[in-house]
Amino acid sequence: MAAAVGGAAWTVKAAVTLATGDEPSAMFAIGFALFPFALLGLWSLVHGAQGRASAVGGVLAGAAAVSVVLAAPVRALGGAGVEPTGDEVTVLTPFIAIGGFGAFAALLALGIAARRTRALAAPYTSLPWAMGLGAIPLLIIGGALEAVNERLLEVPIVLLGLCWIALGVALWGAADQHTA
Repeated sequence: MAAAVGGAAWTVKAAVTLATGDEPSAMFAIGFALFPFALLGLWSLVHGAQGRASAVGGVLAGAAAVSVVLAAPVRALGGAGVEPTGDEVTVLTPFIAIGGFGAFAALLALGIAARRTRALAAPYTSLPWAMGLGAIPLLIIGGALEAVNERLLEVPIVLLGLCWIALGVALWGAADQHTA
């Protein structure tokens, strides 16, 4: 559920921004906050797998989840003054970095474990790995598109949001199979 809701939030945010130029508040943060918990769900499917990928992915997803949880009181106590803008580094920056990079690194590691164990049904078997691998090139492309038109930065966000929704569907199906 966390992957699908977070992906929907990113997709809506990007679509609205593309259409209107106005970014809906909190939509990006909703996805950002939910994705590590979706990855912990993926980890629960692969955590006995041979190899280090599932263990590394679990640690990374856990670190991202803890970071997201700890960022909430930092934001509440610090207010708007702790929100980084541009190149500014604030007390919140490490939490954002660990949450973001941890989630995408966990996608790669857990994606490897999911492919090995076939924890997700076809056609989703390689989806987490492909998402982790594709995230950086997509964001680079988004930066290049932004040079053409500021709104075009949202195109990769729509694609990543749709992938998170698909991962949520895959996780839901895998959870149903494991409980049946």
